[in-house]
Amino acid sequence: MLKKIWFILIIVLMSVSYAEITLSGDARLRPRFDVKDNGEYGTQSEDFYYYYRARLMIKADIGNGYYFNTRLGHNGGTYWIGKFGTGETPSSLSNPSAGRGSVDFMELYFGHKGNKFSWSGGIIPVPHNPMLDIHYYPEIILDKAWDTYNNNAAHGFDFNYKLAGKPLDVKILVDDNNGKKVVDKYFVSTSDTSISYIIDQDSGSIRLDTTITSTSSSASNTKDQYTVYLSYPLSLLGFKMAPHLLVTLADKGRPAPITYGAEFALPKVAGFKLSAFGGLTSQSVSDSLTGVAAYNGWIARVKMVGKLGPGSLVAWYDQAITTPDVSDAENSIFSYLWLSYTYTLHKSDWGAVVFAPTYRLYTHKIKDSRDYTRAKIELTTQITFK
Repeated sequence: MLKKIWFILIIVLMSVSYAEITLSGDARLRPRFDVKDNGEYGTQSEDFYYYYRARLMIKADIGNGYYFNTRLGHNGGTYWIGKFGTGETPSSLSNPSAGRGSVDFMELYFGHKGNKFSWSGGIIPVPHNPMLDIHYYPEIILDKAWDTYNNNAAHGFDFNYKLAGKPLDVKILVDDNNGKKVVDKYFVSTSDTSISYIIDQDSGSIRLDTTITSTSSSASNTKDQYTVYLSYPLSLLGFKMAPHLLVTLADKGRPAPITYGAEFALPKVAGFKLSAFGGLTSQSVSDSLTGVAAYNGWIARVKMVGKLGPGSLVAWYDQAITTPDVSDAENSIFSYLWLSYTYTLHKSDWGAVVFAPTYRLYTHKIKDSRDYTRAKIELTTQITFK
């Protein structure tokens, strides 16, 4: 036992001596009143609950620009461990209050930061913006979908090059790493079974005839899926803007959207910073056998941030529409409103305690089939430390 203690102490001393390690993090409690209404197409519900989470960031600088970063937290939506009374319990006899959350590597990457060129690889941070929402989650889009379902990170690589004094950022995200090539050199083909397709008389779609037994293939070759994400800030006629482009490279028959747009910094009004965001997306692959549907869509945001009294006000409004590439299909119309006021109760060189009452309103409407509204009234309480 004594040897183990000495071993741990030596490792800690070596870390202190040869690498600069910094710790930081935050914890949140969020009571929320949640109202969901499906209008004439479903039920209405109301729920009051408490969300909780904690995150720990560890950074190691080993010199000459080389570093390692990791963020620990729970792999739940937006890092939330869950509601009070949820989580893994030590026994089937335990009370719900014994529920606890697991700790996961939410970010894990290393790289090099240079004066002109920088790179990193692993589970890299991919900060939220509306372009990611509509590109990856076209059926949800708003209510910070990328933040909620990807936790602002993804597997991949990040390359950053200073071009004309500004960072050209290229991220290569590995969306699906399940591609594989399989060849059976001893396979003997047979002709007594076959694969057949038939036309559905009602819809006109082509589908697999499941009444016929087919042989297994002698070989398969599926490809991994990647998304290339480019962004570059620039100034135009005195306005700051940041174009974004996302292109997904997928296997045949799988969705491969292309999304592009830009964020614009607008002149201040009454001391408030204004910005706007707009983007277009399209996905041309359609396959009735796999259920993949082609679509196109757009997203727009206007945002306002500024000081108001002792705290700060943040407000934005989103609108988005996706249109399936199917005859007589109706548009999916989305809207989203965010209003929050942040008040800092305590702030020091080591951290802060803040309160942020927030109102969120999300709507999703499809003519003659969906009329969904969700309102969230919540109070985010947070402590940060460094």
